[in-house]
Amino acid sequence: MENKTACAEILNRPELKKVRFKDGFLDWLDQNGFFIKPASISHHGMEPGDLWKHSLQVADSLVTLTNRNQLKWQRPGSPWVVGLFHDLCKMDNYTMEIDDPGHELFGGDVVGRTYSFGYNKELLMDGHGDKSVMMLAPWVDLTEEEVAAIRWHMGAFDEKTNWNYYGKAVERWPNVLWTHTADMIAARLIGV
Repeated sequence: MENKTACAEILNRPELKKVRFKDGFLDWLDQNGFFIKPASISHHGMEPGDLWKHSLQVADSLVTLTNRNQLKWQRPGSPWVVGLFHDLCKMDNYTMEIDDPGHELFGGDVVGRTYSFGYNKELLMDGHGDKSVMMLAPWVDLTEEEVAAIRWHMGAFDEKTNWNYYGKAVERWPNVLWTHTADMIAARLIGV
């Protein structure tokens, strides 16, 4: 609940006034594990809640990079939108098992409980950046730049066959590269 409240406060920031999330968005995030799932189950951020922590760190890094480098976005709230929601696919990609079957998993507390993560074998779609865009799009009208930044946030960690598309996206929207940089800062330097 604490993370959901923090997210609600961020979405009420002045620079996000022009970004209109549909009613129920925060509840949807909560019900799908955004605040409790890991950022990864084999790399950075493998603990409960690390998806939220990673996303928040990416957003913070992207806002810092934007301010320090005087980056221009199509709308002022984009660094928050892109940073916070670039990895929504991970809500669906990972499953979480907890030792107390009667415990409500999402929106609940995992402290003192045994849990394990796995890959969701019931996925309806694969993908990473593109899947995150598809999951976010019903909840908010995204700018072209936000779509590109979320889609290509993996940079050269995407499939090699996509590198040319990534390069073209960076040429058209330089903030795509800054988004990838913010993601690397969070995952590789800070470790979440």
